[in-house]
Amino acid sequence: MKMTMDRQISCLVLVAVLISASPAMSAEEQFDDYQTGLDAYNVGDLPGALKSFRKAAESGSADAQVWLGYILDQSEANEESVRWYRAAAEQGNVDGIAGLAEMHAKGEGVEKDHEQALILFKKAGEAGHAGSIRVLIAAYANGGLGVTQDTTELAYWKAKESALNAGDN
Repeated sequence: MKMTMDRQISCLVLVAVLISASPAMSAEEQFDDYQTGLDAYNVGDLPGALKSFRKAAESGSADAQVWLGYILDQSEANEESVRWYRAAAEQGNVDGIAGLAEMHAKGEGVEKDHEQALILFKKAGEAGHAGSIRVLIAAYANGGLGVTQDTTELAYWKAKESALNAGDN
């Protein structure tokens, strides 16, 4: 059945009205859902945490996206985990960047890609993510993530770690 042009326009207008009528979650509501998720997680209520984190994540909370990615990673829902880590990373969230790097390094939810993992770990490390810095130190000390031992890079990341530990980030 072919739609007439008038009918197509009417349908598009209806869709636009319905979309604009759905209230966007305020930053306060987003934070409340995120905090409810944290509280639930901290008392071992994973179903409650997932529900609250998902609601906040879907409304754009990068912190909730990271937590959702982490919980899904731990439960081996790797492709969905990557989706949420990537969403947080795209907002510049350093924990999201590091989470996505780890998924690339392990090849969980995405093809194993040490080159991409290294790029992401470096980005997170430059932003002061301690876990990423430790991964880079290990990689350059022992040869990992597709790199060979490299004393220059090792010294750089050890200095970065020292500065971070001293509060000089």
